[in-house]
Amino acid sequence: MKTVYALLLFAAVTAVFADDVILKGGAKIQAPVLKNTDGATVVDLGFDVLRIPKDEILATYEDEAVEGTVPSDTNALYNIQVPARITTAEAAELYAPSVALVKTASGLGSGFFTNKKGYLITNFHVIAGEKKISVTQFIQENKILRRVVHKDVDIIATAPFHDLAVLKINNFDTEITPVIFAPEEKMSIGEAVFAIGNPLGLERTVTEGVLSQTHRNFGGILYLQVDAAVNPGNSGGPLFNARGQVIGVINMGVPTMEGLNFAIPARHSKYILDHIDAFAYDATNPESGFVYPDAPRRPGKFTSDQKEKSNVTLP
Repeated sequence: MKTVYALLLFAAVTAVFADDVILKGGAKIQAPVLKNTDGATVVDLGFDVLRIPKDEILATYEDEAVEGTVPSDTNALYNIQVPARITTAEAAELYAPSVALVKTASGLGSGFFTNKKGYLITNFHVIAGEKKISVTQFIQENKILRRVVHKDVDIIATAPFHDLAVLKINNFDTEITPVIFAPEEKMSIGEAVFAIGNPLGLERTVTEGVLSQTHRNFGGILYLQVDAAVNPGNSGGPLFNARGQVIGVINMGVPTMEGLNFAIPARHSKYILDHIDAFAYDATNPESGFVYPDAPRRPGKFTSDQKEKSNVTLP
């Protein structure tokens, strides 16, 4: 009798930790998973149990979500989750809405939302030197892909060395689907990856490949090398693994080579979000990467006319 009571008590305690079961169509059931079979998943609703056919499940998040940095409004800047492995088609259906088009006067790139408050990551080179930035969301409404252009966009943080920037859209009334990150970096050469971006402005383009190398050194920075096809416009877009977690940020490719492309490891994105005040963008600071003043002239290069105009006393 005591043994049975102990087992019941244990079941009651473990039931607190709910899993997220995402159904095809977007519905989500948050409940402990009691059993997985080849044909169905059984979850505990508390008052009853529910058997869900496997072909109706898009993804199952087995572990409890862990939030990242929490800003003053108590909303996480990013989320960490460990979902089950899913197909590229299923992951693309889940996270394609997370990817946005980032456009400036000089060109366009990609970006991805990290939380529901409008924060997104892109490449620094996509927005470098620009003052007017727009972010376009692509929202699926039945069979129509609706474009929503956000023009009220702030630069929150910049990290030129790692070619990353954090943006934020303001005054929006659309639903945002954020990406998820892995709790720690565990990557293997040859594992399946896929990218979602906007090459040449072609929204939600999905390309698949493998992780060719995990530590490719360029200029003192280690990049992920992938053979998934990327093109101009993919810059700033996410690189996913087979669990749908973001493992990198696409930032460059070699145009004359096929299947030789590179991404910034996701750990740098998380580091910037964890220490966002240290990378905070300041429009009045010429070192922020937003304004590029001319370098001061060397005194020895001044002409006699320039000396009079400059009011600088030279030795």
